[in-house]
Amino acid sequence: MPFSDSTTPFIHPIRFTDPAFSDAMSMRIEVFVNEQGVPLENEQDELDKEAIHWVVYASIPRISPPSSSSQNTNRNAIDGTTSESELSQNRTPVGTIRLIPPHASKKPYVLLGRLAVLKPFRTLGLGKLLVQEALRYAETEGTAGRFDSPGEGIKWDGKCYIHAQTQMQGWWAKNGFYIDDVDEWDEEGIPHIGMWRDIVLERRRGSIMI
Repeated sequence: MPFSDSTTPFIHPIRFTDPAFSDAMSMRIEVFVNEQGVPLENEQDELDKEAIHWVVYASIPRISPPSSSSQNTNRNAIDGTTSESELSQNRTPVGTIRLIPPHASKKPYVLLGRLAVLKPFRTLGLGKLLVQEALRYAETEGTAGRFDSPGEGIKWDGKCYIHAQTQMQGWWAKNGFYIDDVDEWDEEGIPHIGMWRDIVLERRRGSIMI
């Protein structure tokens, strides 16, 4: 289903226990299992329970055959003036990402992953939007020190890490990630490489530069 000019993206943060987690999983299954051949039993893991997930929804107005009661509604959908109530009724999940905090992974970095956007929506910048939203969340949590775990010796210094599919390396580079280790490895039959992005935390002043 293609986007139209009147489509309005909406990003919603969720947790594992949120009913909307099923939306995130449906997209991960479509992209990683159905498209890329990852075994279904390996797509969900224990880290999902501790991660923060985002789902981006496309508000796609339904256009029905003209009638006396729907003519004005359809005209609005075409010219981009669809009402908020109409849009909220037609939100379709089209993309997702997850963020694993340091205290969950027991690593001194934030781990981003499971970035998936449905095929018809991949030229619309939604992947970048999801990454930006996750990094913005990391900024806020990092500033407040909520990613630290002093009892376990973890103090987050702003490092974000991804297991990037090598075919997506250029895309991640355009979004500010860099390679620190040139070694590649195989995950579920797909070549991957590690990439980083640094967030400079200024905790005392409560501001962050990216």
